[in-house]
Amino acid sequence: MATQLYFALDPKINLPSDIPKSAVRWGPEDQAKLSGVKAGSMSKAWVSSPAPFSSAYIAHLLTVIAPGGELSFHTSGKLSDIERSLLFGGFTDIKTSASSVVARKPKFAMGAAKKFKKARIEHGSEHTKENKVDEKKEAEKAKRDVWALGDDDLADDDIDLEDEDDLLERETDKVDVTGPTNVKDKNRDCGVGPEGKRKACKDCTCGFAEELKGDPEAAPNSACGNCGLGDAFRCSTCPYLGKPAFTSKENVVKLVL
Repeated sequence: MATQLYFALDPKINLPSDIPKSAVRWGPEDQAKLSGVKAGSMSKAWVSSPAPFSSAYIAHLLTVIAPGGELSFHTSGKLSDIERSLLFGGFTDIKTSASSVVARKPKFAMGAAKKFKKARIEHGSEHTKENKVDEKKEAEKAKRDVWALGDDDLADDDIDLEDEDDLLERETDKVDVTGPTNVKDKNRDCGVGPEGKRKACKDCTCGFAEELKGDPEAAPNSACGNCGLGDAFRCSTCPYLGKPAFTSKENVVKLVL
């Protein structure tokens, strides 16, 4: 029998009245448990969250819900953000109410395929004969329109052809093969200098300049502001991945139990 889940992460949201007593109840400290849930084992899930989940967590949530299963997402934040995250996460039939967004997982399974029957063509019909004549005319016209050089044309002395080796040498001159100085970090806008060391741009906007100036022993700053909410809201490169939810003030971490 499929499992039903109530995932309570937003203290401002009251418990919905339609949740059965048999549903499994999780809190902020149970966010890491989703990785241990079997794929397609949940028929329905209720979620209360102050913000949208990360794309990776949404994808994992879509995996554990059974095909055709329902997700009811309640939030005290912006409903439009929740709706967008579910849409991009692969959910369908998304409907928004006053305080929640309801969506469904598609009924087809991952990797499902279906064969389509080819339309039968009645050979010998007038319509088929006309199509064959038209196709033959188009093929002949295409052959006439092709521009080509004959053997005699290539033998002429007045035709100068490019040397393939020269073309390759010109391309290799454009690429710096001495070291990975032109490689950019996909998470950074700043590039790498000629010495092979990463340097911040003059008008740095990715936060790398502040990192270079800051204290290396200080706690990392949050770029999205959701690090303290837990793994369900953290980016794939978050330094707090795997750690419990917390509230941070002046770099003092307090666990939320």
